[in-house]
Amino acid sequence: MKAITSIPVRFVSAIKRSFRQFLSLPLATVIGFAGLSVLVYLADRSWSGGEAPHGFRWLGELMGDRAALGSLLATVASSIVTVTSITFSLLLLAVQQGAAALTAQVTDQFMARKVNQFYFGYFVGLSVFVLMTLVTNTDYHRPVFAAALSLLLTALALCLIIVMIYNTIDQMRPEQIIQFIHGKVLGARDEDLTLLAATRRERRRGWSDVALVRSCESGYVVGLDLARIERAVERHARGDVEIEILITLGTYRAVHDPMFQVRARPGLSLSEEARTGLIDAALAAFTYDDGRDLQNNTAYGLHQLSTIAWTSVSTSKSNPNPGLAVIQALRDIISQWSRGEVEIRDASASCIVYDDAAPVIATDALEAVIVVASESIQSQTLTEAVRTLAILLHHVEAPTAERLADVAHRALSSLGEHVLTRQLDVALRDLTEALRERGFATVADAVGEASADLAASLGKLNSRSTRVPGTTS
Repeated sequence: MKAITSIPVRFVSAIKRSFRQFLSLPLATVIGFAGLSVLVYLADRSWSGGEAPHGFRWLGELMGDRAALGSLLATVASSIVTVTSITFSLLLLAVQQGAAALTAQVTDQFMARKVNQFYFGYFVGLSVFVLMTLVTNTDYHRPVFAAALSLLLTALALCLIIVMIYNTIDQMRPEQIIQFIHGKVLGARDEDLTLLAATRRERRRGWSDVALVRSCESGYVVGLDLARIERAVERHARGDVEIEILITLGTYRAVHDPMFQVRARPGLSLSEEARTGLIDAALAAFTYDDGRDLQNNTAYGLHQLSTIAWTSVSTSKSNPNPGLAVIQALRDIISQWSRGEVEIRDASASCIVYDDAAPVIATDALEAVIVVASESIQSQTLTEAVRTLAILLHHVEAPTAERLADVAHRALSSLGEHVLTRQLDVALRDLTEALRERGFATVADAVGEASADLAASLGKLNSRSTRVPGTTS
């Protein structure tokens, strides 16, 4: 299949993504300052001809003549530009240090915060305002109001520097970063629910696979136009064809990777023209981009949490604190999404089949933390993960409970790397009881047996590789 070149489309997508992630508020703030400059310029026209507006003669005497205003504005303009450049350099250095301590995901959450966007827009907008005021200082225009406003806004900017430095340092704390991503993941779930409500989860039984369609482009699939697919099905095979999407939004696709399956009612024979038209329309419904957006992609947010946990928990950083915070965030996410797995309404008449992968990705992220805890032998991280499994199993819905029980069973393979601390012993007992309570007796027995084997190693001198010796035949 020939790859489709869509450089203009990718360029437009990149611009849209940059505005969604960062540029909208800063540019709006700069435009606001430019508009304010125009309004103040009109107000300053009342000073033309040397006449002071009624009640503001004192302000004109305080600010001085045109030469004094020019000197003042030039000083303010150079100062604000210098302070802005130095401050932003220090802030970016702090962000870089935070990214080095955790992962590059720190940069995404820093740019996504509205308060940071406002800071950047305010300082740049203030620089533009002062420079525009300096330009308007002429023989026939005396910008008294603009100069006074420049001084006030510059004083406010200097005060904001203190707040901005504190906020930046505070935002670099692992707990703040994880909490922010956690909130974005929960917010992005609304996008998933909208898509799920317009599609079906189960494909129709007895229908046959007509064609497996592969990707013509490479990149992240970030959008899906359901209406376009529905119109194509309505036009070419009303009620006789369904499109089964094989990926979820946010998935990376290389050229020729599977995208969707065309399925038809038994006995239906699609003409070559109808088949081609249907496939082309469905392919055109997918939007590709070179990056993902934390604002509307739950999978990307979960990927960031998993990456932060893996990097910090592993011997690469050996820092258990971010890993514990990620486990707590995942516990909340899994708990909130569990009920939705059985309550999400789908469109039974829809011709599009789309799977809900976000809850699965969340439990997989928790499983990844358990795996990496064995590499660094962080007993406190494993204890928190096991405790999380036990807590969730007491109240989550059946689909989530089944996955968690499977995670618990698979996690036993790495248990031998650890020492059975008292906290881990209690967490394993709680997990065994929770599994038995939910009807997973086989897994509960396996956890109990593994815990007993690990307990048998207490008081014995064993290396990491022989802490729980295998049975010999």
